[in-house]
This record gives sequence, C-alpha cells and structure tokens, in this order.
Amino acid sequence: MKISVRIVITCVILTLPLVGMIARKQWTLETGTAVLLETQPVDPRSLFRGDYVRLNYIVSDLDLEKLAGDLEFTRYDDVYVVLTEAERYWEARAVYQRRPQLAENQVALKGKVKYVQTSRWNPETKKSEPVKSIHVTYGIENYFVPEGEGRGLERPPAGSKVEMLMAVDRFGQAGIKAVLVNGEERYRETLF
Repeated sequence: MKISVRIVITCVILTLPLVGMIARKQWTLETGTAVLLETQPVDPRSLFRGDYVRLNYIVSDLDLEKLAGDLEFTRYDDVYVVLTEAERYWEARAVYQRRPQLAENQVALKGKVKYVQTSRWNPETKKSEPVKSIHVTYGIENYFVPEGEGRGLERPPAGSKVEMLMAVDRFGQAGIKAVLVNGEERYRETLF
C-alpha cells in the first residue's frame, strides 16, 4: 500500500470520532424537546478557554423527599430527572436510577450525582437537620460566549433574568440551544 493511501486512511480514522461527536450534539439540538430551565450563573472566566458562563440550574439541587421516584443514590450514580412543563420553566417531578416511562408532556434529563446531602444546618434552630437531597450535573453547566461578554451574563443588571433553552433528546442527553436574557434570545447554537 502506498504511503499516500495510508495517510488518507489514518486521517479519515482520526477524523471520524470528531465528526461523530459533532453529529451527536447536532442530532440532540435538532430532534430534542425544547425545555426552558431557570439558571443561576456562577462564574464567567477561564484563563485558558476565554469567557464562559458556568451555570447551576434549579433542577440541579433535588430534595428527594419532595419528588417521586427513587430515594437512594450514591456519588457518581447516573440518574434520570423527569421534567414537566410548568408555567414558564420545566420543573423536576421525579428522579430515577433507570430511564422511566414518560407521559406525553414530560422529558427525562440524564445526569450524574455530584454529591449526596444527608444533613443541612438550620441557622434558626442552630442544629443539623436530616435531609435527603442530591446535586446533579447534566453536562450543560458551561456555555462559552464571545470575549468580554461573560461577566454580563454572570451579573446581569438588576431585574434581568438569564435563562437557558435546552434540547433534550429521547435518550436524556441535553444541549444548550439558546441563551435568553429577559426572555429575548442573546446567543443561539448553530453548526457554523
């Protein structure tokens, strides 16, 4: 086999996984159910990667006693959080270790348990109280923005609200479709 053919075959083999990753994300964004999540921006800058917004979602901190589903989880467990559309945002209704059957107006968002909390300090009683809650990450906690614009999303002007429009596919994978500020689209994910 000629050296040029070997080089072409090697390049194709090395490129296929990258094309697959892009195709998978695009498939989620194009075929997934649109879900609006309430966010809590955390941190806007990475020295090496530029401006980005690190996000925490209301559906990341789950009180297991207030939700249907399973009650026992350990760190790094895969979970499926069942979301139902409410007035404006989608809200967590249940959490399971395996993907559940869903009603027509529900999606199951796949995540990973970052930590389990079994007690919480109550400043009023000055005692530790038992709780059953978990913090879940979904792989959508970072969003990169143009240079110099991260701080504006982290600390929006008083009265402004940052929201994320997600696409959740039938396997529970999520992708950020758009960033909304006060209900208006500020950034939109596109292939090019």
